Formats: sequence, structure tokens, C-alpha cells
Amino acid sequence: MSLKRSMITIAICIAVNLALIVHSAAAAEPYPITIEHGVEVKMRDGTILRADIFRPSTPGKFPIILKRTPYDKHNDDAADFGVKGALRGYVVINQDVRGRYTSDGEWYPFLHESDDGYDTVEWAAALPYSDGRVGMYGGSYVGATQMLAAITHPPHLAGICPVVTASNYHDGWTYQGGAFEQWFNESWTSGLAQDTLNRYVQKHTDARNGIKTLPLSDYPLFELPQGSSNTERLHGLAPYFLDWLAHPDYDDYWKRWTLEDHYPDITVPSLTVAAWYDIFQGGSLNNYVGLRQRAGNESARRRQRLLVTIGVMPGQPARSGRSTSAPLPNLTKTKSLCPGMTISSKTSLMSLPIQNRS
Repeated sequence: MSLKRSMITIAICIAVNLALIVHSAAAAEPYPITIEHGVEVKMRDGTILRADIFRPSTPGKFPIILKRTPYDKHNDDAADFGVKGALRGYVVINQDVRGRYTSDGEWYPFLHESDDGYDTVEWAAALPYSDGRVGMYGGSYVGATQMLAAITHPPHLAGICPVVTASNYHDGWTYQGGAFEQWFNESWTSGLAQDTLNRYVQKHTDARNGIKTLPLSDYPLFELPQGSSNTERLHGLAPYFLDWLAHPDYDDYWKRWTLEDHYPDITVPSLTVAAWYDIFQGGSLNNYVGLRQRAGNESARRRQRLLVTIGVMPGQPARSGRSTSAPLPNLTKTKSLCPGMTISSKTSLMSLPIQNRS
């Protein structure tokens, strides 16, 4: 099962488990769809974020499924799910988070996700074809965008589906037991900085700068960030990495983003998906237990669900950095461990058709 298909079935589970399906069961035929690219969404500070919207063309009100990502809203998986969701009666919105790809602003992990998430949920709920309910889904950092939005309790957020994500961005993400997660932090930062560098080059490069340069073989191809050392380049392209190093202890820098202190602020149901050997397994379990015990109301506490898949991120094969060499347990059947908790030996969730139900 590919990551794409796993994420699709996870999103389907949001709709089923969180009661986002509200239309007639008779509407089983695919809807004609409309796709809008680069739709502008203004945040409270005036920064413009951009989203792609996949929606039924048929007049009516439809539930929203929202994904806020730093990994490019144009990727094939997001677009494929957007089309499938719209064909079946959902409005699917894929948004680049602040400072990433098509969205304006400066990128800094975690910093803006609460306010921007709240503003985006409420914007989506107010769209003329929305039925007023918004669900969010996605994994890893995309799970963080959900959790950080949920702690601000947007009125129209109906539910979330965080997949393999952390509960604390100090211990369990950037550090593990006090040790800096070097491989994860460096590989993640290098991947993120590629878009930051590309945005810098696009903004600053001007062919006219080379007009007076001789010989022509010295023509400055790109304008690159200044810096004579690796530290200076880090400061220009990924200052957050240096901040992580400067804050090895769980201090105020990290406490402003912690989820574990804010479970009582979350008042929506959640389908939490963990993976047995994923590096965020502990965080996923913490989030499930914390919300089941301490979510902001009895309805939310009762409607927490956990699915643990065997492997790493659902749909992905084991690979360096997100896996372990330990043997897989011999689990051949799905077992119910406690209310709302399931362990599955499959990397895919139950196949559920996306259709409108009464």
C-alpha cells in the first residue's frame, strides 16, 4: 500500500469517524468537479497564504477536508486525493503554510501554525460551498499543523486526524532523552532549506547584475545568500536550527509550542494514527492518552480513537531514520486493546468508500 493510498484512506476515516458526511446516500455518482489553484487566504497579520481547492461543481454545501503542509501543496499525492475527494462530495483544500512554496511570509517551524491554522479553518468554513464543518488530516509536520490549530479551538473545526506526529517538539522531536537528534534534524533542515534557498534565488537574482562583469565567464549565475561559513549560511537559510542548538533544555522557547500542556484546550474528536517503529510513536501515544484523559469536554474525550500500524509512517517501507532493525511482532489479526484503541498488522486502514450518507 503506497503512502498516497494510506493517506487517502486515513482521510476517509476522518469523514466517517468524525461525522463529516451529511448528504444523501443517493448521491453515489461522482460529482463534476472544479479545481482552483493559488487561492489567496489572508492571515490576521495581512500575510497571504495560498491554497488549491478541489470541490464539486454542483450547487450545494459540502464538508471540508483541509491539509496545511510545508512540503508543497502541488505534490502528486495531495492533488490525487483532492480529485478523489471532490468527485465524492468533499471540498478538499491543500494549503502551503507560511513561508513555503507559493505562500508569503517567513518560514519558521511551529511558530505561526496556531494562528494561521485557526484563520484558515475559519476562512474555509465561511466559503459559500462549505457546510461549515472542517476536518484536518496529515502526517508528521502536517500532524503538528492540526494539533497546533486545535489548541486554539476554531469554532468550525470538526475533527482532526494527526498521523505519526509528536506531542512535544523538544523531547520526542528535536531531542530524544536529552540527546540532539542529529540525523533527523540535519536531514529535515536540509530538505526544508532547499525551498528557502530557491525562494531567495528567485527574489534576488537579476540578470542585469552581470552586465558589467568581465570576462563573461565570470557572469554571476545566481545571487546567493552571503556567508563565508556554514554557520552564517545556516543563519541565513535555517536560523531555527541554530535556535534548537541554543536551547538544549526544555525552556520557554519550547514551552510556547508544547502540546502536552494544552490538551484541555482541544475540544474536537481525533483519529490518531501511530506507527510501531516510527520515531514519533511515543508522541502519537502521548497525544491519544492525553486527549482521552484531558481533552476539553466529555464529548471530545469519548471520541478519541487510536490506530497503531506495524512499520514506520503508514504506507512507507522501513528506511533509514524512521525505522529499526528489531523484528516485526507476529501479529496477523487486528486486536482491540482498550476503548478507542486498535493495533493493526496492516499499513492501510479499512477501505471505506467516500460517499455521502444521511
